[in-house]
Amino acid sequence: MSRRKQPSAFDQVSKFDRGRIGAYRDWGLSFKEIGSRGGRNQTTVKRICDRWMQEGTMDRRGRSHPPQCTTSCEDRHIVSMAVTDRSVTSRTIAQHIEFVTHHSVSARTIRRRLQQSGLSARRPLLGLPLTQNHRRLRR
Repeated sequence: MSRRKQPSAFDQVSKFDRGRIGAYRDWGLSFKEIGSRGGRNQTTVKRICDRWMQEGTMDRRGRSHPPQCTTSCEDRHIVSMAVTDRSVTSRTIAQHIEFVTHHSVSARTIRRRLQQSGLSARRPLLGLPLTQNHRRLRR
């Protein structure tokens, strides 16, 4: 008994199909009509058309890196906190962002966002304890 391959639940839309969706939309067809003609979900058709209107392209976006865990608004808030209070640490900023947005952000991410905006990472100034060698040198 031969087993047939099951159709996948998710199928990439080819460049040709995306062009055909754009042409159908130019003809004035609705998302539902385009979806039924092309065998695609109405939401997929709407997403492709919206990308065409916003970005001027129907190409798929490449994902060479994972999406950012902070939004641009949160990034601005991180920078403003660091500029306003220079003694605040990256851990303190991370705790504040977690309290406000209810999702955790690491202190390393905070330092990275500050570095991206041209600021150095905030670290508290700690005094080094003097050792015997330092005491001898001072005498």
